[in-house]
Amino acid sequence: MTVSLPAAYAELVRIERWGEERQLLAAAAIEPGAVLVAEYPIAFVEVQPHEEDDGALLLLESILATQDREAHDRAADLKLGVWTLSGRETERLAHYAAVYRRNPKKLTQLYHRVAANNIRYAQGGVIGYGLWPIVSRSNHSCDPNARLGASEGQPLLELLIATRPIAPGTAICWNYLGDDSFLALDWFARNAQLLKDFRFLCRCSRCEAERPPEIAALPKAQIAAWFQRIG
Repeated sequence: MTVSLPAAYAELVRIERWGEERQLLAAAAIEPGAVLVAEYPIAFVEVQPHEEDDGALLLLESILATQDREAHDRAADLKLGVWTLSGRETERLAHYAAVYRRNPKKLTQLYHRVAANNIRYAQGGVIGYGLWPIVSRSNHSCDPNARLGASEGQPLLELLIATRPIAPGTAICWNYLGDDSFLALDWFARNAQLLKDFRFLCRCSRCEAERPPEIAALPKAQIAAWFQRIG
């Protein structure tokens, strides 16, 4: 399945079915430094330092409060990540369902999509969380071929920039942690951080090659349980 992109992006990237999701792919040979995507968020919420841990919940509430149907529908189309909710998340979602008269099951699924795809933004003194739907179609990798950037003169504009040559048909991936020091960590440290912050284990080619033999054959759920036992 191919999703139409704005003409500004169509020459370099496309969105196509990639396994069980839709992924941003190179549509042509791409040179380092090329701007692959320049996108404004469909939803954004500014937070204070003490609200950082609730960024995804606050972003969800902002979508519900504004009753922006387009933002809601586009958020509901984002890739779905599922995990066991904490007591705090369950309590807040029950509150939102009552206040905004939403079906609890559908609201929980929307929250999973918002939490799995939101991006932290910190530029020009503004700190917050938002949804950039095209950028969100690019997965994390511990061996990325792109990076996230920002435009100082255009607040909230996110740029996805190639960091090395990319062949046509290659998935566009970037480091969700942003800090290059993260990439210097070993498999365990990287994936422990990803599991804590983003609730997934990385399946990039580098992580698949570096995964310890004793857990190489375990399914995702058992690997996550293994992290919890030894963490």
